[in-house]
Amino acid sequence: MRRRLTTAALVALALGVAAWGAGSIPGIDGNCPVPAASAAGSEGCCHYNKGVCGCESGRARCCDGKVSASCRCGGGLTTRQIRIDTEPLLSVADFAFASQDMPEPPSARLTLFRLGADPLQFWFRLSCGPECWTQLAVNGALPLEVRWLFDPGSGPALEGDPQPVVLQRDKPTVFVARPPSQLRQGRWETEVRFDTERLCTRGDGKCWFRIEVRR
Repeated sequence: MRRRLTTAALVALALGVAAWGAGSIPGIDGNCPVPAASAAGSEGCCHYNKGVCGCESGRARCCDGKVSASCRCGGGLTTRQIRIDTEPLLSVADFAFASQDMPEPPSARLTLFRLGADPLQFWFRLSCGPECWTQLAVNGALPLEVRWLFDPGSGPALEGDPQPVVLQRDKPTVFVARPPSQLRQGRWETEVRFDTERLCTRGDGKCWFRIEVRR
């Protein structure tokens, strides 16, 4: 009897591993497995919460159980091909790197920044419609943060504290400066976040904004 139970347990474990290897992530309620590629392919939605695994009250439900702060979704999962269509309420409309705070948008858009006395400026403009401002703004403003990541060659990692940014409805653009004392030679990326979600550009889905720093 004990041998039969052990065999059944091993078979169940093998089936579970096979299902995971096939690329499905179980939903929170266990009834809506989502292909891993679909869960990970929702641009910034639930990116830091293991992807999108469902839809709850019109908001994307992340695979770790969190409900997305800024991404809405449709009625749920499709029947033939399991996937979830998400639409961020908030996104990055435009961005640029510049060597100084200048008229917007910056006319000189850098891909290479030379270290000197001036800080590196990261500029971005938000896309946030009436629904976005109504649902996400706090006292008429959007609390964001800009993160600077450095890539030593093994992949980008956060360097230094995130920089808090508050954008008003009548001015959805900002320059965020990184002083030369906090820069070093190599590849850098910036990331704009709202709550735990990274904000991406619509259309091409850029979520990390890259710049090369040299002397």
